[in-house]
Amino acid sequence: MLAPHEVTRIRLLGPVQFVSDQGTASRPGAPGPQAVLAALALRAGSLVTVDELIDGLYRDDPPSSARRVVVNYVHRLRTHIDRVDTDGGARPSSLIGTTADGYVLRLPEEHVDALRFARLTARARRRARDGDPSAAVVCLDEALAMWRGPALAGLPGPGAEEQRRALTEQRASAVEHRVELLLECGHSAELVPDILRALEAYPYRERLHGALMLALYRSGRGAEALLAYDHARRVLADELGIDAGPALRALHAAILAEDRALLTAPAADDTGVPSRSGPGRPADQGPPPPAQLPPAPCDFTGRHDQMSALVSALTGGGEHTVAVITGMGGVGKTALALRAAHAVAGTYPDGQLYANLRGPDGAPRDPSGVLTSFLTALGVPQERFPASLADRTALFRTLLSRRAVLVVLDNATGVAQVEPLLPGAARCAVLITARALAAMPATLTVPLVGLGPGDAVELIGKVAGVRRIEEEPGAVAALAAACGHLPLALRAAGARLASRPAWTVATLLARVSDQARLLGELRVGELTVEAVFELSASQLTPRQARAFMALSIPHCAEFDVKGAAAVLELPERDAETVLEALVDAVLLETRAPGDYHFHDLVGAYARAKAQAELTEAERREVVRRAADYLCAGVVAAVRASQPLAGPLTAEIHPRRSAGPELEDGHRAMVWIRGAMPTVAAVVEQAAACGDPDAVALAVDILTLVPCFEEVVPLGPLAQAATALVPAALAHCGADIAGSAHYAAGVILKKHSSPASLHRSRAHLLKVLEAFEDAPAPGDGHRPFLLVLFTLAMLAELELQFGNFAAARDCAERSVALAAVSGDRELVARRHTVLLRIEVEDPDRRMDLDLIGSRCRELTGVFTRSEDEKWLIRVLMTEADSLLRGGGHAAAARQYRRVLERARDSGHARNETECLFRLSEALLATGDSQGAVGTARDALTGARLAGEPLLMARSHQALGRALRAVREEEAAEAHLERAEELYRGLSRPVEPTVGAVTRSRPGTVPRQPDGNRSPR
Repeated sequence: MLAPHEVTRIRLLGPVQFVSDQGTASRPGAPGPQAVLAALALRAGSLVTVDELIDGLYRDDPPSSARRVVVNYVHRLRTHIDRVDTDGGARPSSLIGTTADGYVLRLPEEHVDALRFARLTARARRRARDGDPSAAVVCLDEALAMWRGPALAGLPGPGAEEQRRALTEQRASAVEHRVELLLECGHSAELVPDILRALEAYPYRERLHGALMLALYRSGRGAEALLAYDHARRVLADELGIDAGPALRALHAAILAEDRALLTAPAADDTGVPSRSGPGRPADQGPPPPAQLPPAPCDFTGRHDQMSALVSALTGGGEHTVAVITGMGGVGKTALALRAAHAVAGTYPDGQLYANLRGPDGAPRDPSGVLTSFLTALGVPQERFPASLADRTALFRTLLSRRAVLVVLDNATGVAQVEPLLPGAARCAVLITARALAAMPATLTVPLVGLGPGDAVELIGKVAGVRRIEEEPGAVAALAAACGHLPLALRAAGARLASRPAWTVATLLARVSDQARLLGELRVGELTVEAVFELSASQLTPRQARAFMALSIPHCAEFDVKGAAAVLELPERDAETVLEALVDAVLLETRAPGDYHFHDLVGAYARAKAQAELTEAERREVVRRAADYLCAGVVAAVRASQPLAGPLTAEIHPRRSAGPELEDGHRAMVWIRGAMPTVAAVVEQAAACGDPDAVALAVDILTLVPCFEEVVPLGPLAQAATALVPAALAHCGADIAGSAHYAAGVILKKHSSPASLHRSRAHLLKVLEAFEDAPAPGDGHRPFLLVLFTLAMLAELELQFGNFAAARDCAERSVALAAVSGDRELVARRHTVLLRIEVEDPDRRMDLDLIGSRCRELTGVFTRSEDEKWLIRVLMTEADSLLRGGGHAAAARQYRRVLERARDSGHARNETECLFRLSEALLATGDSQGAVGTARDALTGARLAGEPLLMARSHQALGRALRAVREEEAAEAHLERAEELYRGLSRPVEPTVGAVTRSRPGTVPRQPDGNRSPR
């Protein structure tokens, strides 16, 4: 009985075929199974995982059935093999073995033509190096004779396409090598037709063009050789847009000079190494080509664009190719480099050299020692090693001068370490990984960041098992985000899940969500994410290290040079120097010049380091400086954009840094939008640190931020504002504590939870308790303005609850208090709040026409003072009076004017409020479709603002509009959500506009039942 490998050979250099031991060739099924067979055959004897087969077939977009498809293809291949009978019925289906992870093709490499081709070309190179070009030509003739057409002809999938490119490149290199060997053997005139045929197949190969020029020149056809150069130059310029390379130009110059040295074949090298050590040396005594690449990680995921760019650069036929992969520790530089190196290995038939340029202790390796290992791999006996680094580099480059070798330098620390390891040969290429290597001249630089969300989830699944993703998709996505999408962290998380099958993903997610234990949870064996970051941090100077720790303490989402200078107490130029040094160390990231941020995991590491190495006093001082800078920024933004800037900021905490430069209202709005995440983080840090100055500064920040409620959502500040109140009560005086209650009350009023509105009311009432004696402006701006604004906020809050009497009482008190100040505009603002209550109150005391008239008077006040925010509010109140009075078309026109103003000024909240009211007006005029679109826009804005009443009214407007266009199911869902939100506000559902028009002019009847459905 025959062994499996005696039954079958596999052909890949052309159409894919099985060949039986009797020589019968057959096609193994459809292209899909053929592609799987090719993938197994090209790695005959080695495991090919199912994931790798799927990746080869589909790459970016595998169907959900991909695993079943691969299993089916393997089954069909086995069925085909089973048709081959030998010696009375032995079944060779055991050719394809199954393991837990994939399949193995049990076949010697000699029985796969593509692998035999590679072995023959490698043997040819060895014999050529040993001074036997004739024997090398015999090997190449045998290798090239195996080709029956394009490799892997007709096979689908990105994997087959990559292998097809690699095999085609190997074939072209073999053709070039054969021609050069025949020239070396003295063939010239008879070789010209062969070279011309080769150029028809490979018109852009400069080595073939050079061989043709040399063959013509040696045949006494010097003029034709020069014409051949002109033709080559035109082809390269017209088709590829490149100039002829230096080797071709040098040959052209030599022919022009009628250099007689070209008429003689090159003598054997005299370097004393086995590659060309003398004619007649037995081929089997020479060392094999080095193949030092470590295996690529089998769980490699994503990076398709980067992989494509690297393969293209390393196989593009360019000279002296140098590709560099950069990125922070743990981002997957080595994995990508090894994946790319293995993919292009066939393009470098003379071998692959690999060196990790960091020692086991993390210290940079001496390039002299690396060259020792390279020279050993290239066959140089130890006694012939030169003593100096320069001489070793020279010998290394001499050995590679006529070879095509890929050199992979992993974990480089600087250009000085890399330069001695670069080959000089045009056909060699170098692939370098480094955290940063900005000064390295490179053909291609690939900066790596974390994986995309989908790839990050996939990587966890590959390590922990796909079942985890299927059972807890949301938790896996959240875990990937908590790992910062960093491949090392993702592998660590997956490994912990794999080794703890009883844990749910949610269990590990809860553990890594605790900042104190985050880094401790992320380890793979002895390798931890923390250790990878420590390697970078250990290279910092003391000044850089302290800055690295200090900048992490406030949890800033992003910071600029000016802010960093304030936190570090450095001049801006010095601060920028430190920041750029941290970027170069890949411990800070930058999206734009002057803007910096930490990767989430690096920030966690820096904070843990700060906790261990900085004193408590130092950490508190950092928080105080950060709060000081932010407070200065908010004050500057208020002064640049608010008409009442002077009184608002008159008594803000006096210890302020310079702050950002905000020349006008537009820049102030842009700055405040960008600063909001940092504001939330710094205020929480200030509340936690307990430093009185930091707490006072944080209170001032949150007291002023509501000035921008129309521009930014305040809801995300709720947690910070709530945490600040007990800190202010514990560490600061009555004024600051009262301000903290005010800030919490205003911000909670904007939070998305109806329950937060009740907490808002409680905080605002605390403000009135703190300053129960109604202050006058002369008593200080802070108490006076706090009471004045608190009364206005309580009025708006009671209005949201539908408590019109209480709302009117607070508004009237705020008007009276404003009148004491003598500030006409301050009084006008308070009157606007009162008019809004009158419009919405069913038992209003003022006729709607009179309300409209009063609104127009206030419009003049705000126009003269250029108070855009309150001008928009009063114009909207006038539009509301028109809508409630039945002037639907006039109201719609007014809302459109207000909408335009709100959009131009960036007042997102006013825009949202205007949209849902415009939808109501359009619906009342019969424009149902317009009402639907406008209400949808309103709901989008309401969700961003996070205010319960805005969301209730927007849902209600959209539900009513959808009902009008007979989309009953969708309408029902929105109306039910509106009713739920109104119920949370303890407020009756608002009546329709139609109900208004049926009432007597000037009034709106109260709903008889507070829980009545809006439907």
